Amino acid sequence: MSTTTDTNVNGQRTGRRAAESPGLMAGGRRTSAGGPQKPRTRSWGLVVLAALLVLGSGLAVAAWGLHAGQKTSVLVLTAPVAKGQTIEREDLASRAVAGVSDAIAVENADTVVGQTAAVDLVQGQILTTTLVTADPVPGPGQAMIGLALDPTRVPGAGLTAGDQVDVIAVPAGSGDGSKDADTALDTPVVLTASAQVFEVGGESAAGGQLMVTLIVDEGDASKVAAYSTQNRVAVVETSAAGAGASEGE
Repeated sequence: MSTTTDTNVNGQRTGRRAAESPGLMAGGRRTSAGGPQKPRTRSWGLVVLAALLVLGSGLAVAAWGLHAGQKTSVLVLTAPVAKGQTIEREDLASRAVAGVSDAIAVENADTVVGQTAAVDLVQGQILTTTLVTADPVPGPGQAMIGLALDPTRVPGAGLTAGDQVDVIAVPAGSGDGSKDADTALDTPVVLTASAQVFEVGGESAAGGQLMVTLIVDEGDASKVAAYSTQNRVAVVETSAAGAGASEGE
């Protein structure tokens, strides 16, 4: 605060307070060199947009969670079923899953029982419509025969259902060293080609026999069965038709 001294008309000095400026002590506000600042304003459009994004994300997560939680009971296998084998009721069980659109529902189990496996099926596999077929086994023009084979007359790695084999005739007296026997060994007779292994049982150990069920052409079935009764057959595993061409491409 400042004072000023004035002289009146009579020559006497008088004191007068100068006009006080509104400083900090008076509660005044300090101003910047650039002048008074404008009040800040919020962009309500951005606020609303951010809120909508958060809300939309939450709804999307909730919808996904509800969809993922909608499980249905479908058919699964309790044991392996080889290609061509019939599916029995004891092979089936129920499991609740989600996201498998073509799975066979458990209420349709009666439509599956009695059908055959279109491919080799494994335990625990979910059954879909493409894995089973109503086509009978053996099919038209085919026959099913059983062979009792010594372990030395099958591949060392063994046979499994679905393998493709040729059945070879073992020449009579092939161990006597005769010229005819040697000729027969050089040009073995193929009793049937491209037969499909349907089932394998028995023991592969020395002294045991493998019980092999084959699906063969109907015209070859009686000849293969006749040779089998004389223990004069052996099997050679072959690749499926066209497999070599597919691998080379």
